[in-house]
Amino acid sequence: MNAPFDPAARSSPAPRIAEPSQEELAGLPVEKRLELLQAQRQRDDQERERRRLNRHQWFNSVGILLGALFTAGSLIVTAVTLRNGQEELRTAREGQITDRYTRAVEQLGSRAAEVRFGAIYALRRIAADSPADRLTVRSVLAAFVRNHDLCTPRPAPQCTASIAELGVVRSIADVPSDVYAALTLASELTARGDPGTDFSQVRFPRAALEGARLSGANLESADLTWAGLREADLGGVNASNACLTYARLSGADLSKANLSLADLSGAELTEVNLAGADLRGADLRGAYGMTPGEIKAVAATDSHTRFGERRTGPQSCGPANKHGGRLDEDPEPLHSG
Repeated sequence: MNAPFDPAARSSPAPRIAEPSQEELAGLPVEKRLELLQAQRQRDDQERERRRLNRHQWFNSVGILLGALFTAGSLIVTAVTLRNGQEELRTAREGQITDRYTRAVEQLGSRAAEVRFGAIYALRRIAADSPADRLTVRSVLAAFVRNHDLCTPRPAPQCTASIAELGVVRSIADVPSDVYAALTLASELTARGDPGTDFSQVRFPRAALEGARLSGANLESADLTWAGLREADLGGVNASNACLTYARLSGADLSKANLSLADLSGAELTEVNLAGADLRGADLRGAYGMTPGEIKAVAATDSHTRFGERRTGPQSCGPANKHGGRLDEDPEPLHSG
């Protein structure tokens, strides 16, 4: 009959076998002693192999740890080097942009038109390469236009001519190429939400500005007497108090433009888009191409908006030396032929 199972006995460690004494070994036959010796050698070999494997495993673990630390260190060094390189590249790039900007602004003061023209496009490229400088470049170009219109710094004949004198073909003035480029590019640099490009008080009497793209610009108190603005994009401009007497505006977009208190007497309004425009207090006497009813249907007017026949007195805007000549004369067309 089997003895009952004792869990405590099973879980207890096996008893250690005591090594035989020298007397016990001497009493054993030679064969047994050889077997014991061989068993001892095997145990010694197994112990050495175990220790060797432990050392090998330890070295492998240390090697893996050192490799991981080296890799992490390399990644950190690479990241720091990359960041420093990017900072150096950014600094160098900003320095180059500053140098280019300084050189371009200096070239704007050149007496040579081609140098000024190149400087204007250099500024445009700077604005494209450095969006943070876009508004600064736009302000510089707008200031260039204000300081180089037809009446600054050397007034053209149009700036001292009377209304009647401006109404002849020989008084047509082409805007200088560098000024026209600055005028156009400054407007192109305007993004949604920006204040209008500041062309306030510019003077371009009898100037050829057909097709100009000036949407959203600030043209407050600008002198555009007799200006050729056919097909021009003037949507959303602020042209309050502007002088547009006899301006040629056929096909122009003046939607949502602020034309309050502007002088549009004698202006050509054929196929002009005035949707949403503000014409309160504007002078439209003698304007043609749209009837008062058509204008009132699309634009804001008030009791101070004036319609009717051409006036015979001096114009209400522009420099005082424009106060001369009769507005009811039939002037020659803006362009010959």
